[in-house]
Amino acid sequence: MTAAVSTWQEAIDRKAQLLHQQIASMQRLVADAGGSDKTLQESCVPYYRLLNNIYEQDLPLARALDTSDLLLHLDGPGVQTIHPRLALVSGVLGDIRKQVGGMIKVVAGVIDEHLSLPKEIDLGLTSLATGSLYLGFSLPEPGHGQKFVSDDPLVRASREALHTVGSISSRLNTADAYEKIVHDFPDPMLRDAGLAAINQLAPSGRRGIESIELTVKNLPTPNWSTLTRETRHQVKAWLEKPILGQERVTFTGVAREIDLDARRIDLRQISEHQIGSIRCIYPETFDKASRDWLDATLKVSGRVETYRGKPRLMQIDEIQLKPNL
Repeated sequence: MTAAVSTWQEAIDRKAQLLHQQIASMQRLVADAGGSDKTLQESCVPYYRLLNNIYEQDLPLARALDTSDLLLHLDGPGVQTIHPRLALVSGVLGDIRKQVGGMIKVVAGVIDEHLSLPKEIDLGLTSLATGSLYLGFSLPEPGHGQKFVSDDPLVRASREALHTVGSISSRLNTADAYEKIVHDFPDPMLRDAGLAAINQLAPSGRRGIESIELTVKNLPTPNWSTLTRETRHQVKAWLEKPILGQERVTFTGVAREIDLDARRIDLRQISEHQIGSIRCIYPETFDKASRDWLDATLKVSGRVETYRGKPRLMQIDEIQLKPNL
């Protein structure tokens, strides 16, 4: 994008204007030379082809870049068509809603543990463009007839959640990636939530999607990051044993959020320590029991990793379901 334009759409509009000018110049040249209509048509074919590409491909993408806080580019045999399967698109939309919405809730809990959040957090779909398939999303919107104030906690949490996902993604393909992520994201709760979201967003290959590129608006360097099946395997290995600390503690709290796929729960209303919440990882042996944990009181024990002197991430090895008072 040049300094003369402020948006991607303006840049594309400028390209289209230049092509129209070139077509007009070509028409004048052919007419002055006494050329036939056939000669005129043949001379302008390359310019019309470029215009078609601009209006069919470049312009929708430019609008997506201008209006999206999060933009995904999906590629693979399942989306290399102008009519991708509805099940594929709806599946990706569901993944985005779940993973980014869950990340927003984690960040919101850090900002204000008493913040009242909707049960489901929806992003806005700003664009859907082919080539192979681009999906653009905006930050959550307030309810009908409501307005966000500038420092609204949900807005802050949404921006920080997208920033975390985008920033971690940009470090995945660098040397010593995990060490850099740990260094740049010292809060283990946010780091684990971001990695868990990326793990679920990365393609498994089962839907016909081989790669997903993503970019997030307002990053210091908003470049594209690529997620592949290799990314999914890499991040999954990091998530299996993410605790860096050795301290062992026991907490009693209420399970407010649970991700059955990632085996993560957010424990709140903790009685033993002056902390608002802690993100917990439970082993596969609790898969069946975990379906009944939401809003239940749990007594959990395990190793923790701290941040600024407070436990933030726990690897559970013992869980006891307590009766709610």
